[in-house]
Amino acid sequence: MKKSLLYKLLALLAALTLVAGACGNDDDDDGGAAPAPEATEAPMDEDDAEPMDDAEPMDDEEPMDDAEPMDDEEPMDDAEPMDDEEMATSRTWGAFTYEIDFEPSTRGVSDDTVRLGAMTQDALYGGFTDGINARLGRANRDGELPGGRSVELVQYVDDGSDPQANFEGARSMVENDEVFGIMVTSAVSLPQTTDYLAENQVPFTGWGFMPGFCAPNDWGFGFNGCLSGFAFGVEGADPLVSVQNIWYDFFGTEDIVVGIFNSDDDAGRAGHALYENLWAGKLAFNDFVPTQTAGGITDPTRFVNTVLEHEPDLVILSTDFAGAITLKASIAASGYEGPVADYLTYVPGLPGSSPDLGQALEGGYAVTQVPPLDDSEPAIQQLLEDYAAVDAFPGFGSLVGYWSADLLIQLIAAAGEDLNTASFYQAVNIDGFTTTQQSGALGPVKWPADHVIAPDCTGMVQVVDADYVVAHPFVCYGDPNR
Repeated sequence: MKKSLLYKLLALLAALTLVAGACGNDDDDDGGAAPAPEATEAPMDEDDAEPMDDAEPMDDEEPMDDAEPMDDEEPMDDAEPMDDEEMATSRTWGAFTYEIDFEPSTRGVSDDTVRLGAMTQDALYGGFTDGINARLGRANRDGELPGGRSVELVQYVDDGSDPQANFEGARSMVENDEVFGIMVTSAVSLPQTTDYLAENQVPFTGWGFMPGFCAPNDWGFGFNGCLSGFAFGVEGADPLVSVQNIWYDFFGTEDIVVGIFNSDDDAGRAGHALYENLWAGKLAFNDFVPTQTAGGITDPTRFVNTVLEHEPDLVILSTDFAGAITLKASIAASGYEGPVADYLTYVPGLPGSSPDLGQALEGGYAVTQVPPLDDSEPAIQQLLEDYAAVDAFPGFGSLVGYWSADLLIQLIAAAGEDLNTASFYQAVNIDGFTTTQQSGALGPVKWPADHVIAPDCTGMVQVVDADYVVAHPFVCYGDPNR
């Protein structure tokens, strides 16, 4: 796959917002996604029928000869109960079946330690390991893993935005460092990497915007689910209605007109189609702008004129970072008074540390897929304490690392003291697992459902006086019973 296409996949994450934050549930069902199918057990074979209920009365017209009570220890023929182990090792959810068909491994697990790895693109997610270390540190201090084990980050790889380096990094961590699991967020974590991890039963967590975080891969766990399943054609996935519902909440009505600028690339064209689907009948325009790699926006005048001509209630910038900065500043300077929002510019500390960027962002909105740093929330208070313990600051990349680590810790803990790849898979994909969070954190993710869909959550911040303030709290628009 060409490198340019890889970067377009990254844009699928941010520019299209096919990934939509994570947080607590919302009760407003208007415009919500269709309910996800219920998780169901795999159907039984006829030979595995359940025994007859002893309390079932017999037909009065056909009494049993010598009606002696049936011995409870000798069930009737063809009524053998299904073996407990068979019942426990398979589960069907939607179009996908999950089963343990591999030999258990204790790779990376000792009596005292669970070995983990991490990998990202430093250029995009700088500070990734700061967040990981902050969260792993608390897990060790508080003894969160059963059996008194600690977690240890034994290897970190910067893939340098190179898909081959991403693959080799993953393989080295598994085969040389013998890690149990990996925390990874990268636009070049392509199927060659994630399929390799699945084939070797290596659980991996991260921001789930790449295909490996979606079914049929059953070893990838996005900290807010399978975010791009609809775009990748995953059977049973829905478009993320949080893209529109957060604005219905913001305005207090669905009667709004929207103007959208998309990046002029494959990702932008997919986003264009998504918006046509979600905002049908509400679009003033749904146009394209050049990407930075294609020369960028050299003159924003015609785009500004489009806004002034149509006067929508809201302008959404589904573009790359450079395009969002240019258009935000230009549209604000034109006198347009409606909100201008994007999906990329929530970078804690950025407006205050860079006056030029702070001025360009002033008054604008960013829809965010990690919880805003609102220290009135218990989860954020805890997060800040965790960062202080490792003398780190929660920037954007480190927040992605933090929530990746938080998820992996919860998944490992769910497997219990007898930790191996089979007990892990059993606890998460077959028994079913839901994360728990304090108020202000990510919303609960659920497996196996969220290999296909997502909690569909998001929040919003605004830049006011060179600082981010919460303009809309995190809410989840997905089906809580998925």
